[in-house]
Amino acid sequence: MKNSNSKGHTQPIPAQKPDSLYKPVRKAVFTSRSAFQSGFVLFETAIMAAFLFSGCQSSNGLRPADRLESAAASSRSSAVLQTAPEGSDPTSEALQAQIAAMEQAAADTVVDVSLLNPDQIRAAFHSLELSEEQLLAYGDSVYASNQSFIAPDQLRLVRLLYHNFDHRTCVGEMIVNEKISTDIEEIFWELYSDGYPIDHIRIPVEYGQDDNAIMEADITRAQAFTTDENGQYQEHEHSLGLAVDLNSFYNPQVIVENDQITVLPPTAADYVDRENKRPYMMDENDLAVQVFNKHGFTWGGVWQERNDYQHFEKGFDHETGHIDPNLHYGTDE
Repeated sequence: MKNSNSKGHTQPIPAQKPDSLYKPVRKAVFTSRSAFQSGFVLFETAIMAAFLFSGCQSSNGLRPADRLESAAASSRSSAVLQTAPEGSDPTSEALQAQIAAMEQAAADTVVDVSLLNPDQIRAAFHSLELSEEQLLAYGDSVYASNQSFIAPDQLRLVRLLYHNFDHRTCVGEMIVNEKISTDIEEIFWELYSDGYPIDHIRIPVEYGQDDNAIMEADITRAQAFTTDENGQYQEHEHSLGLAVDLNSFYNPQVIVENDQITVLPPTAADYVDRENKRPYMMDENDLAVQVFNKHGFTWGGVWQERNDYQHFEKGFDHETGHIDPNLHYGTDE
């Protein structure tokens, strides 16, 4: 994000959006959920980088650029939401152990939810408040106090579940603006229920402000702080917690300027040709694009001059460079 070609609040030029972008999608049924323990909100940052990177990687252990497409082409049908067997004992020690392990698991960790019913799984998608001390512990690639555009009480830590590329259930975490936290819970619950594959979801503190490294590692994330050449923190969609980058390696940012094409990350150049559809590449018919749009988000893949295929945002005013004062909570119907 540091250079002139990376993400900021330059006004995108919307392209003509295809009608299929607004096709109705399945209405998810959200049930009430029980409260969770909050003691796991923040684990020790001293071991965070080493532990998280080893947690929920695909079985081949390779970075996205090195994966074989044949392995990526398998159907996600096997990952569709599994429920507990009918008649299972909701008070069993084994069930309670699975719930406790899920609640305490760090982001990017595989968890077993085979005994949980849909209500218990849905309860894993929830938001938590963070103190300034907790936010600062992540480092200044996530939050800094010497700025005036976002305050700690405006941000939420969203805990959720997702299916990785091996169809295994993992815990995910991202920090978002409080005004879109409910949207994010519901969006990722619907993606999880449909078995939608996501490589990683975590707060990538080990990469600092190296945006290319984060995208190359294919980490889905939201909140991100960046500095300009003078060391000043920049106000933009990600620093306000209003944007999510999803499966970023397979959905790069493509900038066309003075007949020159810049691809971010550069190692994702093979994925610039969107007509050559391969696994994990999003288009207007992709479930994630449809679900984010249903919740009032804009997809960067329909912009002109700067196609940001990984990027979804809501509530950022590109004219002023600030949060839209008309942004409201919850789903746009």
